[in-house]
Amino acid sequence: MSKSGQILNLTLGGGGVKGIAYSGVFEAAERYGIKWANISGVSAGALAGAFLAAGYNSDQIKKITGEFDFGKIEYGRIPEKLPIVSRYMQYRKSSRNNAIHSVEQYLNLRFREGTEDGFQGNSDFSVYRGNLLKNVLTFSKEGALFNGDYLEEWVYKVLMDRGVKTFADLKTGIRDKTNPSGYKVRMTAVDISRNKVIILPDDIGFYGIEPDRLEVAKAVRMSTSVPFAFFPVELKKSEGNSSKAHLIVDGGVFDGFPFWLIEDRLNPPTAGFKLSGGKKHSIISIETPLNIFKSLVSAVHDIGVPKNLYYRGYLAKINTAKVDFLDFSLNDEQKRYLYDSGKSSARFLFSKISKDLQKPGRKLWVIKT
Repeated sequence: MSKSGQILNLTLGGGGVKGIAYSGVFEAAERYGIKWANISGVSAGALAGAFLAAGYNSDQIKKITGEFDFGKIEYGRIPEKLPIVSRYMQYRKSSRNNAIHSVEQYLNLRFREGTEDGFQGNSDFSVYRGNLLKNVLTFSKEGALFNGDYLEEWVYKVLMDRGVKTFADLKTGIRDKTNPSGYKVRMTAVDISRNKVIILPDDIGFYGIEPDRLEVAKAVRMSTSVPFAFFPVELKKSEGNSSKAHLIVDGGVFDGFPFWLIEDRLNPPTAGFKLSGGKKHSIISIETPLNIFKSLVSAVHDIGVPKNLYYRGYLAKINTAKVDFLDFSLNDEQKRYLYDSGKSSARFLFSKISKDLQKPGRKLWVIKT
């Protein structure tokens, strides 16, 4: 692939702090002369995609994301900040058997109203997701590890430095049936009050907000509001003389790779990137508050996606196994590892795309540079 300005669509999956790897992807894209058409993302992918759509280059995104500081986790205060952690620890301590051996199973219990630890067992898989989401809705309102306002304010400032405030400032994508307004970047979140995936900014009209007027930073915060790590974002919908509160969380709860936000066609093709590797913290080997927290987050992700969806684009799975997606205090070596992994995976994928697009009969979308 030469410096011809080849156009590709882009899908970026979620993965917490592993999203630093995307700056390596963007550097590889620049070296191949790639220009981006429509971008879709969730969670960390929504964050990186927003910065890319705003016009930041790979070096700038690497610097911006590498410098963001969540602050040190006060491990001793996790049970205090997250009552669900204390509840689970107390339940395990008082339980007479080991039937509930994972946080995921614990979250699936049908708790009796008005009690701290009373529950009704559930063996019907058909209501599994409903019970889990109901409990997530309840518990996520009670506590969180980080302040979502801090994240949103940071994203707002970074985007405003590029003159981007609302989605009206990002209508530079390709208009098609999937993206009729031509937004450069779109992302997903989950309205956990309705058990429904929402597309941002398209679906924000349901809450009485015009899509063009939705602040991009607010959308990024919604898409990245990992339950238990951040408090849900509350949106109020007017209903007559009253209003109803809807709680919005990370889109990765239902789907960690929203490729379906981009029209299913081969021209321009779509390059997709997933942050792969590492173990799922569903079974707790050592019941420390931090491990329980990680298990909580793992248990409530990617639970609503039909696994038979067909993705026709190009896909690279970035090996990020050496870093946990909840490692909020990365050192320089770990950040470099993520960056290099993203760059290496992207170079391999772009090389494959280049070879395929040079085959006879392939029409290329290009921009002169």
